[in-house]
Amino acid sequence: MLGAVVMASAAQALPVMLGFSVLAVAAGAALVWQLRRAPEPLLPPQLFASARFTLAALTSLASFISQGMTFVALPFLFQSVYGYNALQAALLFTAWPVGIILVAPHAGRLADRYAPAAIATLGLAIFVAGLVALAMLPDHASAWDISLRGLLCGTGFGCFQSPNNREMLASASREHSGYASGVLAIMRTFGQCLGAAGVGIILTLGAPEPAPLAGAHSVQLALWCAALASLLALACSLSRLTRR
Repeated sequence: MLGAVVMASAAQALPVMLGFSVLAVAAGAALVWQLRRAPEPLLPPQLFASARFTLAALTSLASFISQGMTFVALPFLFQSVYGYNALQAALLFTAWPVGIILVAPHAGRLADRYAPAAIATLGLAIFVAGLVALAMLPDHASAWDISLRGLLCGTGFGCFQSPNNREMLASASREHSGYASGVLAIMRTFGQCLGAAGVGIILTLGAPEPAPLAGAHSVQLALWCAALASLLALACSLSRLTRR
C-alpha cells in the first residue's frame, strides 16, 4: 500500500514502488509463516480452509477495490472533464447510494430464504454492467444519463453486499465468528484504499499529457480498471456456485 501511495505521488518512483512491492510480498509471507507457527494466532489460518469463506473474502476484496477506484475517479470525471462544480458533482453521486438504500434491505431478506451466493452473484453482474456503462459515458453526457448509470451501480452493489457478508460470516465456525468479522472489515478497508491508490497511480501516469486530455483518458482508464476488478469479483463469486 505504501508503495502504491509513493507511486501515486511521483511518476518517477517506479523503482521505489517495486521495492515496496517486494517488501510487501516478503512481509506477507513472513506473516503467514508466523501465523502457522503461533499457538494462538491473531488470525487463525484454519479460517481460510473453508472455500466458501475464502471465495467470499476474495469477492469482497475485489468488489471494494472496484468501488474505491470508482469513488475516487468519478469526482475527477464530473469536475475536471464535464465541468460540474462541487455541489453538482455531489448531487450526481447521490444516485449510487440511493440504489444501495433501495435494494440492500430486500437483498438481505432474500438471502435468508435463498442461496446468498446466487443473489450476490446477480448483484455483481448488475454492478459490472453499471461500471461498464460509466466507463462508456460519452464526452457530453447529461446529468440524467450519469445518474441512471450510477443508480445501476448502486443497485448492483446493494444486491451484492448484504448476501455476500452473510455468506462470508455463515461459512465460519462459531468460535471463529469474531475473526470472520475482522476479515470482513479488513477486506472492505484494504480494498477501498488499494482502489484509491490505484486511481492515483493512473492519474499520475497520465499527468504528462495536456490537462484536459490527461483527465479524460486517465479517468476513463481508471473506470475500465474498476470494471475489470468487478469482473474479477464476479468470477470469484461464480466459482462459489460451481462448488455447491
